Amino acid sequence: MNLPISGTELYSFMLVMMLMIVTPGVNQVLVLQSGLNFGHKAAIYNVAGITSSMFVHTLLSGLGISIIIIKSPSLLGLFKVVGSGYLIYLAISSIFNAYQLRNTTVNSTDLTNLSDSEISRKSFTRGFTTNVLNIQTSFIFLSIFPQYMNLNQSLLNQSLFLTLIFILLLIAWYAVIISLIFKIRHYLLDINIQRKLKTVSGVLLLVMAINMLVK
Repeated sequence: MNLPISGTELYSFMLVMMLMIVTPGVNQVLVLQSGLNFGHKAAIYNVAGITSSMFVHTLLSGLGISIIIIKSPSLLGLFKVVGSGYLIYLAISSIFNAYQLRNTTVNSTDLTNLSDSEISRKSFTRGFTTNVLNIQTSFIFLSIFPQYMNLNQSLLNQSLFLTLIFILLLIAWYAVIISLIFKIRHYLLDINIQRKLKTVSGVLLLVMAINMLVK
């Protein structure tokens, strides 16, 4: 079976991608937040949304739309504002939820009135939307992927292959995170701890939103 890329180039790509995946970022904060607040199933849907959005970046990159956005200061600025604005919304929501828990004294695993289907849908949507609007993900597809592609084969096939490798590595890493969440979540269901977790994750998202905006 002839792969679009193989040998040392493939191993090099996997190493670079793995280093980028394990580096703390917006996606990891969202997955941890979903898992700790709503359970490991919510985190799984979060990851499903993140991985699904990768194909949007693949399509945009293949059509050259990402390059147009990156090279246009006005479009890039708009993209950053929308992306950071969404993160700010998530951050404020998290901090507000922490504020709402300030007078709650009863420990409970039922920290939300949402149904399982609503939690799953919202977790997927958050993961998908956040990663689609993440300009750093676009940079990965535009700056790193081309280094492992050549003109002798279909660029779309190569891009799809690299995207699948990227997704498999991402799933492997988040599988570790979600398994840890599954093991420790019951220790963190104390309302005071939940309030602190929501506050910290909200502040982290706010910092990342500002960082995305000013870069």
